[in-house]
Amino acid sequence: MKKTLVIAGVTAMVSMPSYANTYFALGIGAGEYDYSGPSSSSQTFKQINDMGSFGLKIGHYFNDSLRAYGYIRGSASDSYNNADIVTRELGAGADYLSYITSQLYLLAGGNLGYQKTILEDTNPPATKDDNTGLSSGINLGLGYNFTENFALEVGYRYSYYFSNDIKNSDIGLNVSVDSNYNAYLNAKFKF
Repeated sequence: MKKTLVIAGVTAMVSMPSYANTYFALGIGAGEYDYSGPSSSSQTFKQINDMGSFGLKIGHYFNDSLRAYGYIRGSASDSYNNADIVTRELGAGADYLSYITSQLYLLAGGNLGYQKTILEDTNPPATKDDNTGLSSGINLGLGYNFTENFALEVGYRYSYYFSNDIKNSDIGLNVSVDSNYNAYLNAKFKF
């Protein structure tokens, strides 16, 4: 047991310099889902297209202009007539940063991930249908470094969901949740 603790301690000390360029970001956003398919024209889907999102990124700066990250993101629609849509994403991405001043920067990036979309309707007969698949996205934003370790970022994100069809023949449901787009605010903390 002591050997294990010593090995873990030495490993942590040796790897400490790699934490020097680590960051994490907490984000919130608001936007809309984009639907297609025969059921997408129903009043329910017209009403549950507004969505809010939240997320966590953990990443690494390779230099001042390039960073990569892993992320987990969730989003949920407004509820209408006891129906709502929830999406969860897990993936990786990278951003390019272009500094306008030493504190103000533009950013552009992309991501690739795995998503799960859940459509729940609690009206009788209550149904819960879901689908999983790949997601990809792009984002554009503007950031400001308040200190060396803290920044805020605002921007626009578009996420596309591949083959995200939700069907339930028992209730005549046939809709595709194609994408979402939202404005976001991230609080970024750098170590």
